[in-house]
Amino acid sequence: MQSPPMPSSEKIAIAAHLHVLLRRKTGRVTDTEWMATNQEYAAEIVRFARGKAAEDGHVDLGVWADRLEEIMLAPDVKHRVPLVRLMADAVRDRALALPAAVVPPPEQQSSRSVNTREEVYPESGFIESRFGDSENTRERKPRDPDEPRYVKSLR
Repeated sequence: MQSPPMPSSEKIAIAAHLHVLLRRKTGRVTDTEWMATNQEYAAEIVRFARGKAAEDGHVDLGVWADRLEEIMLAPDVKHRVPLVRLMADAVRDRALALPAAVVPPPEQQSSRSVNTREEVYPESGFIESRFGDSENTRERKPRDPDEPRYVKSLR
């Protein structure tokens, strides 16, 4: 029976734990990422950890070596593509497959023929900004020191 797929993060976590144990108990330094991705390297680390567990009586090294061996036999989880991405790609591919509609070329206009006030910037319904208009600048009236500065009792 094949074991269920394991995410690579779990493989790295087990390899990191075994790395720490080997470093503390035997002084052996290992490569955690390489251990989690390379079957041959992981098998050698498992062999070494089991040997040290039997030789020095470190039971936990044997347990974590078994975990690493078990997880290395499990296949990697396949990366899943989100449904939104699949649908967006399908819509894009379909749009590219359809023949292009005949689109008339845009009218050639010079910048002088466009009335920028009305055609490009239509009336928005909001008060237009006067920022930067030198003729419409207004002076601030001085503040009355007796007038309260805060709304109600907020300070």
